Amino acid sequence: MGYKEFRRRYERKTYDTDIIFSVKGKAFAGGLKNISIGGAYVVTLSVNQISKGDVVTLSIPYTSGKGNIKRRAKVIWVSGEGFAVEFL
Repeated sequence: MGYKEFRRRYERKTYDTDIIFSVKGKAFAGGLKNISIGGAYVVTLSVNQISKGDVVTLSIPYTSGKGNIKRRAKVIWVSGEGFAVEFL
């Protein structure tokens, strides 16, 4: 599924918060910029560590600030600033 089809399917909401994500056994910092039922977009200085098709685990804080949720996701595209994922 391409990004455009994915975007039309689920409305994304702005969710500007710092997150931790892991890929290939390593943890990195990033910023979650938007999220939907189906996926999210992450901005990170570590984008060079990410490839399309990678499976990542995102640790997303609740808006209340009390705890977080961990979601596994597949990277569907990578840009110079970040990457988009589809939740598994």
